[in-house]
Amino acid sequence: MFAVISRRCCKASLVLTAKIIFYRSFASNMSNKIEEIIDFWFRPGHVAWFGGGEAANTEIRQKYGDLVEAAFEGKLEEWKDEPRASLALILICDQFCRNVNKATKRMNGLDPIALAVAHKFIEQKTHNHLDFSFFERMFIYLPFEHSENRANQELSVKLFTQLAEDAKTPDEKKFGENIVQYAKDHKEIIDKFGRYPQRNAMLGRENTPEEAEFLANLPSKYKW
Repeated sequence: MFAVISRRCCKASLVLTAKIIFYRSFASNMSNKIEEIIDFWFRPGHVAWFGGGEAANTEIRQKYGDLVEAAFEGKLEEWKDEPRASLALILICDQFCRNVNKATKRMNGLDPIALAVAHKFIEQKTHNHLDFSFFERMFIYLPFEHSENRANQELSVKLFTQLAEDAKTPDEKKFGENIVQYAKDHKEIIDKFGRYPQRNAMLGRENTPEEAEFLANLPSKYKW
């Protein structure tokens, strides 16, 4: 009897050990993937940012298209719990999703997730946006700029104004000169129309007469 109990205990111990090894390996692999995403996006030269073109879209689609799909399927929920994982999740939902699904209805499909995570950083309970670098903060704030909500637009201008004031290096100051104006430009559209008319055709929304006139004579600063 004692031999049977001993064998069962040994088997249970082996199973537990295997589970521990698996979860440690899983956590390590996930951590490596998170850091890979952050390193890729913030590599020198800002290669994939703002107008990287189809080459950037293709690269991101090949490297991270599976993670974009995982986010759509709700498989990255645990990434919301840890600050650096949350930064990577914002990049996936707010940036990579746009690259992977350029000019389609799905392009903005992960915006609600990115926005919810961005709010966690601003609430400063479990996540603190001020713990991050200038450029990391810039991308933490972008979901507010992309939102079609007026309160989020107010917050966007406030956050980018503070960020510009915090710029220290020449590169940061160069971006700082532009990011506040970009935020204000976005806010102007939401203040006027309550949404981005530029998205209407892509999302199958009908233009109002005012929006149609605006789009027919779209100033270059609003061609996003």
